[in-house]
Amino acid sequence: MGDRGHVAVEFAMTSPFLVAFLYGILEVSHFGYLRMSVSNVAHDGARYAIVHSAISAQPLVASVNGATVTVTYSPNTNPGSTVLVQISYPFVPIMPGFNSIPGTGLTFNALVGPITALSKMVVSP
Repeated sequence: MGDRGHVAVEFAMTSPFLVAFLYGILEVSHFGYLRMSVSNVAHDGARYAIVHSAISAQPLVASVNGATVTVTYSPNTNPGSTVLVQISYPFVPIMPGFNSIPGTGLTFNALVGPITALSKMVVSP
């Protein structure tokens, strides 16, 4: 009779670690997904800019929620010139209430910083 309830106690002691581990996996996956998405958007923006820059007065207008987008043509928008698209997107955890790292004064945002990507291509004729 002295062993009754030990499984519940063991579960209560280990479940916070299991939940924290699963949350860590979720946040790292979320960060990887956002990083890949921002990289793909930078590539697509540069691709759009090189195809449409010679025929458009305003070849690329970027509007992404929360992101900072910079488009630079060097030296101009004529064929043979280069276009550089830079994107910076702030990383926000899925569960913002759990943004701090236990035992430290750091937050996930301070640790990883914004997600950045750039793509450079040559304007096509």
